[in-house]
Amino acid sequence: MPGAVYKSALGMQQRGHSVRILACAGRERRWRYQGLDVISVRVVQGIEGKAAGAMLIDTLKRELAVRRYVQKLDCEKAIDIVQYTGWFGVGLLHPYGIPAVMRMSSYTKVQLSNNFSTGKRFLLEAVEYLAAKRMNFVFAPSRITAAGLEKDIQRAVGVMETPFRQEETKWDDSIFRSRLESKRYLLFFGRMTVDKGIYVIRDMLHEILDRYREIQVVFAGGINRHEGVLVSDELMEAAGEHGNRVVFLGLLPKERLLPVIDGAELILMPSLADNFPNACAEAMALGKIVIGTDGSSLEQFIQDGVNGYLVERNNPGQLCRCVDRVLRMEPGQKELVSIRARKKIEGLDLESYSKKMEKIYTRVIKLQQRD
Repeated sequence: MPGAVYKSALGMQQRGHSVRILACAGRERRWRYQGLDVISVRVVQGIEGKAAGAMLIDTLKRELAVRRYVQKLDCEKAIDIVQYTGWFGVGLLHPYGIPAVMRMSSYTKVQLSNNFSTGKRFLLEAVEYLAAKRMNFVFAPSRITAAGLEKDIQRAVGVMETPFRQEETKWDDSIFRSRLESKRYLLFFGRMTVDKGIYVIRDMLHEILDRYREIQVVFAGGINRHEGVLVSDELMEAAGEHGNRVVFLGLLPKERLLPVIDGAELILMPSLADNFPNACAEAMALGKIVIGTDGSSLEQFIQDGVNGYLVERNNPGQLCRCVDRVLRMEPGQKELVSIRARKKIEGLDLESYSKKMEKIYTRVIKLQQRD
């Protein structure tokens, strides 16, 4: 269950509203997830990995299935409002007559343009644009995503920073103990893709490893291909003779990932474009020092030199110098940054977010009734 979907639904439920979650999955079923009703609609999975033509067909099939289920659920119990997750055109065929808003979880034109071929990129941009135009109201977690979408759809797009809610998770430190305990390491975790700045890390990797012989650089996340080449192979090639200090942990469940984050010297997040990522909130909530990029949306979390550090996007030299600066800091300085990082995330509470969303829903419903 995507974290933003769960938090939005939970917040509304806690405020006394009846909430149902419609999820796209590999099979149809109805179930309960931590007290919330979930209805799964069967659709083809992984369509973004297909050729453009097949992607279009599967997108339309998915949206027809979602539309039918929305109408079915509305017949079972009248729906006051639908919130869509703006992801690869979800909501494209939303039935008119039911008020709808969209949280633009990603916008290919702003965030993911480097991740797809020209044909796929054009298709994704088109369906995302058309889905957003169909909504009564659209908002995004980051200012850069909101600004890019607002320019395209020619109407106001709100900014609503996603709340942070650390779930009760029993840590499993088996990976940390077996691979990383007693070691100093820099950590990148998440999708190893161009938009996340993986090549920025690649281009400064050898210099950092050469300068700090006791440091390892650790990657936790699925290993992607870019233009047919495994990103891990490119990172190992860049590390050269220091490749024995580059560690790939793969995609870890949360209970195993959290101890790895907690043990890191610092966190690397050199995104080219992002959308107020939960990964940054997770790291800062643990008091970790994050090096992010200015103008990628990470500046909404990080005040440079106060609760973390910001560098220019796509600037491996500046990233390298910032890593060097942090590694040389006195323990007292690091602790102060750590305290401020935790305090920043404490302000992203679910209750305040839910109150704001309730006002938006109410306004949209009233406007639809008036029309």
